[in-house]
Amino acid sequence: MKKWKTIVALVCMAFAIYLNWSWFWALFIFLGLIHVIRSGEIHFVEAVKRKETPKLYWIMVVIWSLLAVYSINNYIHILI
Repeated sequence: MKKWKTIVALVCMAFAIYLNWSWFWALFIFLGLIHVIRSGEIHFVEAVKRKETPKLYWIMVVIWSLLAVYSINNYIHILI
């Protein structure tokens, strides 16, 4: 099956929205960060490559990392 990871992610996103899984978004952002760092390319409005624009690339990685930490913190705060 082509693009099975994308299909699974879309189904999981639908469940996360329906079931209000706040932890899912932290996991989703974290998994996306792993892919971004391994590939050296981040897609937002347009593709940003680490080799072409390293400063912008790392700024975006830091921002996404902060969003992941915020999401995790928000989920943990809900549990406490």
